[in-house]
Amino acid sequence: MSSKYIVVLSIVVLLSACGTDSTSKNKIDTGAAQFVDATVIDDINASTMLAYVKGGIDVNATNAFAYKAVKITYNTVNEDNVPVVASGLLVIPTATDKYKASRALQGQVPFTVSMLCDNHITIFANTDAPTTIEVSDGKPNYTLAILESGYAGFAGIYPDYIGFGSSLGTVHPYIMKKASARASLDMIKASMKYMEDHGVILNHQLYITGYSEGGYVAMATAQKVENELGSVNLMGVAPMAGPYNVKDLADIELNATHLMAYPGFLADLAYSYSHYYDANLSEIANANISIGQFQTAFSGNYDTVAIHTILGLADPANDDYGFYTHKADELFSTTFLNSYNNNVNNTMKVKFEENNLDNWTPRSKMNFIQCIDDDIIPFSESNNTYNKFKSNGADVILTGIPTAILHQQKDARHLFVHVNCGETAYIIAVKWFAAIRNGDI
Repeated sequence: MSSKYIVVLSIVVLLSACGTDSTSKNKIDTGAAQFVDATVIDDINASTMLAYVKGGIDVNATNAFAYKAVKITYNTVNEDNVPVVASGLLVIPTATDKYKASRALQGQVPFTVSMLCDNHITIFANTDAPTTIEVSDGKPNYTLAILESGYAGFAGIYPDYIGFGSSLGTVHPYIMKKASARASLDMIKASMKYMEDHGVILNHQLYITGYSEGGYVAMATAQKVENELGSVNLMGVAPMAGPYNVKDLADIELNATHLMAYPGFLADLAYSYSHYYDANLSEIANANISIGQFQTAFSGNYDTVAIHTILGLADPANDDYGFYTHKADELFSTTFLNSYNNNVNNTMKVKFEENNLDNWTPRSKMNFIQCIDDDIIPFSESNNTYNKFKSNGADVILTGIPTAILHQQKDARHLFVHVNCGETAYIIAVKWFAAIRNGDI
């Protein structure tokens, strides 16, 4: 899957680029320990950005923000506590003098910048990492940043994730809350350090979102921000279509006769969890799949269908792309599946449970957004987590997207409601952030 959702371009709400400053929080957690280096990829003026905004987001737009795309490299720690130099994309908006003067004439507060940490979907190929997508060619390339930074005036913070970008070659800690949250939090800190050193006036508002794996990472990051980052006001969190209870989902998938919708996800879990939790991959995997095949598949050089093919779970020449065509026992060994389903102390079962994210109570506003008929991550993942948080007194809402508004499936390589729902979910999230930022919620 590509990490570039084509964001719909029927959004009409304009996010006012202002917010309540949190002066008491200035210069705490400055990110000096995290920040390593920064490379400006693109610096695009506001008039050029306005053309992109009018051409794809809002034909009636009269304002856009200059768009400065920066690759940030930063220190973080992996799931096994080994230091890693990771990377991510920071897109900084700059207001025009005309826009600033207009705000002054209307008696509005001066332009300041809010931050939005947006965590991407599951990717396998490094070419889909944010810092790889954003190239130096004089035009914005990361689709979501056009909306979130060029149009809305957020400082967009887009972690590549460990295993991609500058940390390519490191095994990606897939659906692991500790490493996922730490990497995103450290990217936020490093980005704040860069912006403060370069005169960007932050209002210390932070919003967090993400879709699919990014929904999981958004949730984990929000928990860590609430516990550890005192230099921001976490204003709103919009986790979208994430696997918040990892074990419940695994219990469905790890059945010998279960037809796998998306084998690449399960294979990545097996590869990642076996690597970081000292489980024996050769005992977990079907005997027909070697460790070398896993290593090749998840090297960062291949996308979904190629990975299915490498693992012997697809035959594209015969229109078999691996989706809904192979059972779980073709990826996993019968011994492992029996152990998982009958042994409460099975290593993978225990670790899935440890990585659940539905066992805390957020203090910040949270909006669960997901398509009701999601065919990869069941809607129950959002619904059940929402109910748990709500019963604990959290300020949460649940936004179910009806199937009727979805785009039709396009071809055999893009079968899923889950994938096609992304653009609609992002629009809902951005509108919700807009309402919070403008004081409507």
